[in-house]
Amino acid sequence: MSFLVKIVAVLLTSVLCLPGVGYSAYSYPGENQYRETRFTLDPVLKLIQNLQSEKFGIRRRAVWALGESKDPRAIGPLLEILKDENRSVQVNAIYALGRMGVLAVERLIEALKDEDRVIRTTVAKVFGKMRDPEAVESLIAALEDENPYVRLNAATALGSIKDSRAVEPLITVLNEDENAYARKNAALALGRIRDPEAMEHLIEALNDESAIVRRSAVLALRIMKDPRGIEALISSLSDDDQKVRDSSADALKHITGRNFRLDAQQWKKWWEQNKKAGSE
Repeated sequence: MSFLVKIVAVLLTSVLCLPGVGYSAYSYPGENQYRETRFTLDPVLKLIQNLQSEKFGIRRRAVWALGESKDPRAIGPLLEILKDENRSVQVNAIYALGRMGVLAVERLIEALKDEDRVIRTTVAKVFGKMRDPEAVESLIAALEDENPYVRLNAATALGSIKDSRAVEPLITVLNEDENAYARKNAALALGRIRDPEAMEHLIEALNDESAIVRRSAVLALRIMKDPRGIEALISSLSDDDQKVRDSSADALKHITGRNFRLDAQQWKKWWEQNKKAGSE
């Protein structure tokens, strides 16, 4: 279904439920203030007006359609509706702004400081999808957010952007954050960035008290494919957690091209014979 057909469908389902307001005004970056009537033929302006509907379903559909339109005129109204009383409308507005791309980055960065944790969390998720380097500094700051969901999603987003500026802050999260899921996501993010500086910290994370963090450290070492992780991965074949053991065997196979499965002794024997070559 084409974008135009989708927009028409949204308008047809909501036209009978328009609010009894004749005019509304919005301001947005790079544009002048304007007014539009409820009978405008411009589909984007009609959708903007639908954001005022008393029915959250109409507001939510309008938000979705505005995001699909990628029309810069929608940025201001979408920012305003972040304060909507309905949570699904708020969250969809953030994703809609994310679809605007670079046009909305500055405003989303501001939203990452919002007092509402759900908004901050959703903005972090959206930045992970956008992968815009402009958001890196703000996401690094979000690693210190009081809410663990914001921190763990900020870590994931930084792993998606793969900017080396995030390495040190992510290492700090991996080593110090009290939340296991934040440490887990930091480990994966470091693996995706592939900075050699993270290796010793990822190896140390194989001893984390949480199995989910240890599994993520194994996956990160698998991604980095650095021979320096081999010996530690062999040790992880004896981990208390079955998933850690299985993941370690898979990582070793991926890094070395060998497949001794969970046979730690065989791996140790092979590594003793090949350690010198692997360290060169």
